[in-house]
Amino acid sequence: MSFFSPTTARSLPVRTLIGGIYALLILGGITMVVPFLVMITGSVEPRAKAEGINFFPPYLANKDALWSCYVETKYHGQASLLRMAWGDSDLAFLEIPSLSTPSPNPTSVALWEEFIASRKPDEKLFTLGFLRNNQRMPAFSAFAFRDWLMEKYGSLPGINRALETNFQVVSEISPPQIRLDGPALPDTPIVRIFEEFSASQSLNRKFAWNVGGYYRANILPRTAGPDIDTFNQKFGTSYTRFDEVPFPATVPEVAAEDWFFFVSRILRPDFVELTPFGENRRAKRHLSKNEFVRTAAQPDDLRVISLDVQFADWAKERGVPNARIPQENLDRAAFAEEGSFWRNQFLTLNYRVVIDEIFYRSGAIWNTLILVVLSVAGALLINPLAAYALSRYKMRSSYHILLFCLATVAFPAEVTMIPVFLQLKEFHLLNTFGALILPGLANGFSIFLLKGFFDSLPRELYEAAEIDGASEFTTFWNITMNLSKPILAVIALQTFVVAYGTFFFALILAPDPKMWTIMVYIYQLQQQVGPPVLYASLIITAIPTFLVFITCQNIILRGIVVPSDK
Repeated sequence: MSFFSPTTARSLPVRTLIGGIYALLILGGITMVVPFLVMITGSVEPRAKAEGINFFPPYLANKDALWSCYVETKYHGQASLLRMAWGDSDLAFLEIPSLSTPSPNPTSVALWEEFIASRKPDEKLFTLGFLRNNQRMPAFSAFAFRDWLMEKYGSLPGINRALETNFQVVSEISPPQIRLDGPALPDTPIVRIFEEFSASQSLNRKFAWNVGGYYRANILPRTAGPDIDTFNQKFGTSYTRFDEVPFPATVPEVAAEDWFFFVSRILRPDFVELTPFGENRRAKRHLSKNEFVRTAAQPDDLRVISLDVQFADWAKERGVPNARIPQENLDRAAFAEEGSFWRNQFLTLNYRVVIDEIFYRSGAIWNTLILVVLSVAGALLINPLAAYALSRYKMRSSYHILLFCLATVAFPAEVTMIPVFLQLKEFHLLNTFGALILPGLANGFSIFLLKGFFDSLPRELYEAAEIDGASEFTTFWNITMNLSKPILAVIALQTFVVAYGTFFFALILAPDPKMWTIMVYIYQLQQQVGPPVLYASLIITAIPTFLVFITCQNIILRGIVVPSDK
């Protein structure tokens, strides 16, 4: 049925009105689709913070964008690590050179590979990439370490016994935090087993602790001057960048105090060995090596043994002065070899974090399933019984009862939360499924909706049932409930959405982690992670509701159409 006659519909004002209505509808559709595309794109973003707003993951079509993601995730999202490894004191993640830009480091990869093959250095001199310590983004190496431990020890109790740890669930397993600065690494089982795991990984996924790079990028600008001009004035040099300042194994002539302060007070003692003079002094003082380095050492007592220093000395003996670890070129070669692998990892890594949080928390799935099933079953039994009584038996107070039922809709759930909590506490029902299910078992709006639907059913059916001798329950179950499947589907969907989606109410009434549902765990996860994992959690948790709606859409549409036909 048209609002306008054929003649009127062809007029310019009516066509303009119809065009405006369509434009508004299209605009409304865009406002729904655009945020969804942003969320989908954000959920596959491997970095903690994406550049701008994207409707499509740039790294799927742009190799330089994939390269940028690769570098940022390998160096844990920490620019200080990138500057240390590449030996560039001014580098930032937003300024990563493209693949077509040659590396400024002239040292060849072949020379470095020859050095590694000849020395077979200690694993402590390397660190594993793709390992975020800030917990804001997922880490590929952390997942690999967890899987490796499960394969090695077979179970979580086996891991705890072997490593002397107390992980409650598998998703809590994380590598030890290892830094270039600070105290020496403790000789604990988890540190030893992590070194064993790190040794099993490809060199493409590791990088050397470039102590000289760290010194130039992070220490000299703070101790010797904010810029290279101040440094040159202070020491009478003519360097153009901090990256040109030498970092020898023993105390240098230039910036000797800064070198000694860094080596003795900041650098992890694992990268320092004592000279013969230092060893004699340490023995006389009866101190451990670490205590001596930190408290009593003199500049000529210490010698740095990091890989960058060893490599420079080794290359100098072969006629290559001032050699630096070609980490940027090594990363380019590794990316060329494994670029497709990391593209696939970036697409799924955030989702794996959420799925692990759900499935490794074994009680969450069962708690959610029990809550949803009992809530839906209760809603489909209690509400229809109440509505059936109001519809079948015309009581004087029926109007007031319906008014009371509708009045409950006027108050949000937060208003009744404290009284409900106190009442459940009196009944000793906290941390039980009863606390989660009973408060919402009867719903005033559902009763009102069902009563209206029941009133529309033909009365002749009930009269025929009475003549045939059917009991009241038979009448209720075989006639009323059988004919009310559409509206019952609507009630079931509403109950499912509320029971499945609640997290604050569930957290208040069941604070024991053993009673937490999926939504509570996801809520807790969202407080610890960055936006990409947050987007992935929203998408994953929306899937069950979407599937339920798709499954029941025909019945729900009948629930909308049938009452209007009657």
